Formats: sequence, structure tokens, C-alpha cells
Amino acid sequence: MRIRVATLNVWALPGPLAPSVGARMQAIGRRLASLDLDAIAFQEVWTEGARDRLVAAGRAGGLPTAWHHPAAFGGGLLVLTRLPILSARFDAFSLRGDPARPDHPDYYGGKGWATLELATRAGPLLFVDTHLHARYMNDVPHAYRAHRVGQIAELALAMRKLKHPVVTLGDFNFVDEHPEHAILTGLTGLRDVAAEVGSRSATVLRANPYRAHSSKPDRRVDYVFARDGGGTALVPIRTQRVFDERLDLDGGPASCSNHAGVLAELELVPGAGRALAGPNPRAVSLASQFLREGRQQAKQRRRGDRVWAGAGLGAAALASLGVRDPRVSRRRLLRTALQAGALLALTPGVGFSIVSELLTPEELRAFDRLAARLSHLQSGSGDAYSA
Repeated sequence: MRIRVATLNVWALPGPLAPSVGARMQAIGRRLASLDLDAIAFQEVWTEGARDRLVAAGRAGGLPTAWHHPAAFGGGLLVLTRLPILSARFDAFSLRGDPARPDHPDYYGGKGWATLELATRAGPLLFVDTHLHARYMNDVPHAYRAHRVGQIAELALAMRKLKHPVVTLGDFNFVDEHPEHAILTGLTGLRDVAAEVGSRSATVLRANPYRAHSSKPDRRVDYVFARDGGGTALVPIRTQRVFDERLDLDGGPASCSNHAGVLAELELVPGAGRALAGPNPRAVSLASQFLREGRQQAKQRRRGDRVWAGAGLGAAALASLGVRDPRVSRRRLLRTALQAGALLALTPGVGFSIVSELLTPEELRAFDRLAARLSHLQSGSGDAYSA
């Protein structure tokens, strides 16, 4: 049996954060029927309006069944499929980012991965939709690498328990040359479908009207990965870039998103599956190294957050004392308030630093838990299905 699957980051952010969202979702929807898909994984479906448009387009385009996380901040994932959904679950990442950076809002987006068991004529297929931590335009590529590696480790530990064939799609926010790629494939046994068929196509393009002023080269960050399971092989046939056409929306040049999508055609072959091999030792070693570095960075960040949190609380206390003391002149009270305000303005948000100070211990525990589970996996004593 052959299946056709696709992935697209639709860039459906609320309000002024992304242009022409409604018109772009309609353009995506009009394209669905012509692709003849069995399932598609969307990311960054952050608004109810965008989700409703895509779900309606799916029904009209032969993808009548939809899944999304019901929470307000449920990771922004949406799956449309023509195949029956036998079961579905969503798991949130335990390493989500920096709560003290509201301008880097991954922490507050509820990111994770959705695992849908789809019924096919060749048996169950596990369809995984995910979106790893963003790189952010003005940051060096490795700024959140430890968090992405932690998220990859969580994905790997979960997927090694899945006995059916697996297709994993989404926006992974790394390129082929980054160590995250080798860690993902080495820990999970997933194969890069486009690389396997010799069809690596960039999905972040300078030719995209929404990236016309970017100085960064074209790159591939959206992927389809596949893995055999349960005696059934999953054989890549071909891939192609989709949703990359130029549009004219709201009186100007546009595209469906600031990403292009990827379509993959694969064949399910019962009786030909290969057993899941153990994790690649080099991938385990690399992942463990980045987790250690991430834990150390979190500790250093916590020390900085303590300083700002203490400064903010001290400024608030001074202002409060000035209000309560009747002997303080209005001029002095105003000066105290201005000083407190200036202090608060030195950071993106002392309040966020206080929140980070409270939440960092859980982040440190998450790094420790993942490091321990990776060590357990490396010892060969757990976390794999019996082929």
C-alpha cells in the first residue's frame, strides 16, 4: 500500500505577528485536494480561525478527519487525514525554553508531539507531528540547542516503544549538518526520507516573499522521517516541495507561509520490516553532552534571574515604603517611583525573571531525568519494543 503524507508550518500567529493569515489559510486549503494526501501535519496553527479554515478545507479536499490539542496553548499542531484515527495522544515537552524571554515564547506555547495511530489496509501506521524549539532570527544557531536535544531525547524515548511503522513529520528547526539531525536519527532509528531518495529541498527560502530581506542561505528545517515496525517495512518512494508558489494576497506578493512544505510518498510492505536496532552510541554521547551543557546554562541563567528578581522586589519594596510613610514628600516619592521604573526597564521583565527563578528547578530536574534515561537506554536495558 502506498501513502502520501505532507507537513507544513503554516505561520498562523495571532494579530499583527503574521500577515494575511486568513487569506493564506484559504490558499493552503485550496491546494489540499490537488495533492491527493492521506494525511498532513501542520504546525503553528495558533489561532482558532486558522484551524477552522484548515479543517473545513480538509473536509472539502478529501481529508475529513481532524485532530488538534484542545488546550488554548496546545503546541499549535493540527493533523488532517482521510485514514481512520484509531487512537491519539499528545505529550508536552518537559524542556520548553526560557520563561524569562517573553520575546522567545516557546516556553508558553505548550509545544510537544502528537502521536496518531492511523488505520491502513497494510495495518496500523503511527503518524507523529511535532515542532521543536525555535532558533530565533537574531540568535546564534546553538542558543537553544540543548532544549532541542532534550526534546529529541523525549521523542526518541517515546518512539522506541512504538511497535508499528512510524512516520514523523514537522518543523525540526535544524539543518542536516547540525548535530541534532544525527542525534535524532541515531536515537530513534528514523530515516530521513528526502535524503534517502536523494531529494533534499530547502524549505526556508530567500525567494519566499516573507523572507525577501533575509541574508541567511536557503535551508531545510522541515522533514519527513520514517521507520519500519512490527514486521512491516516503510519504504520511501519520492518527496517534493509543496506550498511554495508565489501568491498575490492583500495587494502584494505573498506565499502560503514563510516555510515551504514537504510531501512524501511511501510504501507499506507487510512482512518486510527490520527490527529496531539499538541506539547509536555516538548519538547517545552527543545528546548527553548537550544535556549537561544545557543544565549548566540553566544554572547560570538562574543566578542572573535571582539578581534581577531581587532588584525588582527591592525596588517595589522601596516604592511601597515611600507610599506608606507620610513624611516622604511627593517629590521624593516621585523620584523613588522613577528609579524603580528605570530599574525594572533594564530587563525585558523582572516579573519574568521571578517566574524563571521559580521554574528553573523543574528545568534542572528535566535535564537530569533525560540524562538518566539516556544512560539507561545506552546500557541496553530499556525503552525498545520487541520486534
